Amino acid sequence: MNISEVNLLLEEIQPVLTKTVAHDIETHVARLTATGKEFYGYALLPGDFRDMHDVVVVTNSESDIKVSISDIAYRYYRFSVDEWASWEHEAFADTNSVLAEATKRFQSQHSLEHDRFQMDECEVTFFGGLLESLVKGFEVAKKAGTFGDTEKFLVVWFSDSDGAIMSESAKRLNSATVAAEFSAEFG
Repeated sequence: MNISEVNLLLEEIQPVLTKTVAHDIETHVARLTATGKEFYGYALLPGDFRDMHDVVVVTNSESDIKVSISDIAYRYYRFSVDEWASWEHEAFADTNSVLAEATKRFQSQHSLEHDRFQMDECEVTFFGGLLESLVKGFEVAKKAGTFGDTEKFLVVWFSDSDGAIMSESAKRLNSATVAAEFSAEFG
């Protein structure tokens, strides 16, 4: 498989994945709202770079932050999804299905060497395209008013990582002020 073939595959997959992510976000947030669950932070964790098929959604409310606002560690606990309270592993079944099928199609055309540390150009392009669809799905949901009038912190997150998608998604999905606060802690 070459880069042109990867891009053709992504052209087919990305619109479906973006739409599915947006729908899953809208459905999940509506369920949280209906149950009275308030949150300031909303994150999608897509698993690992080479095996995105198990998106976990994580939310956090102000009362879940482990330290007071005056504590020097406050910003860390506010923005570090790894420290958040509410993890849901089953909320994005449709997205996970699309991701699993996309990855299966890619793997059938491109040999993945899981024991190799670095990804090749095709892998970087393909999995980067999937991440882009997650962020675009977030953008579609946000634009549709899914998160209401109050500003929420939104991010695509990889646990124990400094993945570029975390900073990029924080910048694209949040106000300049919130993105700067996140960047000051994790930039």
